[in-house]
Amino acid sequence: MSERNYTTVNPCIMCQPIGSVMAFKGIEDSMVLLHGSQGCSTYMRLHLAHHFREPVDIASSSLSEKGAVYGGSENLKKALKNIISRYDPKVIGVSTTCLAETIGDDISRIISEFREEENIGDERIIIPVPTPSYEESHNSGYIKAVEAIVKTFTLEDSKKEIFNNKLNVVLSENISPEDTREMKHLFTSIVGHNSFILLPDISETFDAPMTGDLHKIPLGGTTHSDIADMKNSAATIGLGITNDNRAVNYLEQTFDIPSQNLPLPIGLEYTDKVLNALAEISGMEIPDEFQKERGRLIDAMVDAHKYVYGTKVAIYGDPNNVLGMLSLALENGMHPILVVASSKSPRFAEHAMERVNQVKPDCDVTILEDVDFDTFNDAVKKAKPQMLIGNSNGKYIAKDMNIPLIRFGFPIHDRVGAQRTLILGYKGAMRMLDRITNTILDVQDAEMAAKWSEPESYVPLGESSFHSAEA
Repeated sequence: MSERNYTTVNPCIMCQPIGSVMAFKGIEDSMVLLHGSQGCSTYMRLHLAHHFREPVDIASSSLSEKGAVYGGSENLKKALKNIISRYDPKVIGVSTTCLAETIGDDISRIISEFREEENIGDERIIIPVPTPSYEESHNSGYIKAVEAIVKTFTLEDSKKEIFNNKLNVVLSENISPEDTREMKHLFTSIVGHNSFILLPDISETFDAPMTGDLHKIPLGGTTHSDIADMKNSAATIGLGITNDNRAVNYLEQTFDIPSQNLPLPIGLEYTDKVLNALAEISGMEIPDEFQKERGRLIDAMVDAHKYVYGTKVAIYGDPNNVLGMLSLALENGMHPILVVASSKSPRFAEHAMERVNQVKPDCDVTILEDVDFDTFNDAVKKAKPQMLIGNSNGKYIAKDMNIPLIRFGFPIHDRVGAQRTLILGYKGAMRMLDRITNTILDVQDAEMAAKWSEPESYVPLGESSFHSAEA
């Protein structure tokens, strides 16, 4: 182990609780309470608000020195009481931070005591999620929260009720509200309206329309009845293959619901996989709408090929996003010479290398995971890519290297529109390919402009350039 491994400089990941916040924001009428110091909720609230450009309320038990020494039970109970009186949520997600975990607070026990002391009935659902900030990443926090939500609504000792013949779709990585809307449109078109349950659904909660009405808790999200009904479904799909999708595993092992995990549909190959799986599960043909979109994507790939082929790129970010972007780059002839996942994942390197071996690009591909931006910076300097593709935090490296950055993933805090960015599906692949190609053309224009010289015969526009009619 080198000395650098003892220090993290500018981490590429965020802490587990922020992942749990993103999961709970996709649930109808829910509020998140972080059991820890006030700064934790402030950091996450600002981070999410800058990315989604939406107000994001996150409660805190506001632990201080006293709570750290004598335990945070009193603070947590007061916080729960305040949330109920001010927001009246039907679901409260209680996620721990590093402080609460370090002092060893048993949040499940504290919540049970609170329910008994305040005579809270079953109509109020409080879900504890242990998410210590000092281990793993926001991705694991997201997965843990989704699992806890499913487990709470579909209790292990409950039995299946009426078979609904629906398809469960469980996301294992945060995607944009626009991508969520695209997925809902895609599933509706192939599987049918009201024939699938998407969890979590942030299409409205993180991108609400301006109507003049102000809601303390944004409308939208996966409904409670739908989550409870997941145990009666016919099959489950997990979107994302680099991490263990715990909710998918739980539904299969507990309620014997057959499942399969598929990659996020980024690019041609992975979108084909998802659509073909849906067609097989539903027994329906893929609608003409998507056949035409696929054709347009291939047309776009032909158009862009002469510009993007051989472009050396470094891709970084969350594992499933990076895997999808790697696939898109490879199938368009780009050279992804550096591929970096922000966190450690059980199968990221395996799937990334498998995709590289399928395409066999004319370049060496370095795959890294669980690195900070300091290590990534060194890797970029060594690899010398012509373009970065990743979140906003790579902009300093891009600026230092004088290469463009295509902003993609989470967080995008220095540009607007992250909530409307479409990456998934054929349509998303076309938009991403257009962005990449036009960025390359911008660079070429800038390089050509520096070489352009005015012809000697050129006469500047002015009075002396014109001759009057009389003359």
